[in-house]
Amino acid sequence: METKRNEIIEQVKNLYLEFGIKSVTMDDVSHKLGISKKTLYECFTDKKQLVWSVLESMSTSPNTPYSDGMPKNLNALEELLFYYNLQVKMIQDHKPGFIYDLKKYYPRFFEHFNKIKRSRFIDHVRNNLMKGKNEGLFRSDLDEEIITRLTLMRMECIMTTDIFDNSSFSKAKLFNEIFRFHLYGIVSETGRKFLEENLDKLTL
Repeated sequence: METKRNEIIEQVKNLYLEFGIKSVTMDDVSHKLGISKKTLYECFTDKKQLVWSVLESMSTSPNTPYSDGMPKNLNALEELLFYYNLQVKMIQDHKPGFIYDLKKYYPRFFEHFNKIKRSRFIDHVRNNLMKGKNEGLFRSDLDEEIITRLTLMRMECIMTTDIFDNSSFSKAKLFNEIFRFHLYGIVSETGRKFLEENLDKLTL
């Protein structure tokens, strides 16, 4: 039963990300996954529990943008360049319906799991900044706590802002400019030289 439950969670996650949460009913899940409603309700008492289970799976998955396929022994700037290319793909695949529905119809769920996501993001960015300072690639005088929160603010803004809705800029292009702005604001002279030699690794 646990195996079947996990299979359902994974497939429903993809449905929610593609179509949003509200529009995907339990009948839709039963039909699209080719399972009986009896089996579905044996695994999940109702849609609310299913949504919670999907979010729980997403929050505990080891395959995060910060760890999925990350090569070993990278310096702090190489980690950022690797992360950038993963993030661009996430932005290109991003559909706002999932987050919109989560915030509107399951606000307590959203608040709980957003805290988890923020905590992970903050830890990752802070650790990267400290590593870069120790390697001499980032400015020795930068305040990692302030920069970390500014980075979080920018990332959340790019996903939700309507400032660029009527412009010709794609979210990927916008993120590229924000990322370069971030990089040149934190690198030391040594880091700048390394950066100039490796900017071709950015996906444009």
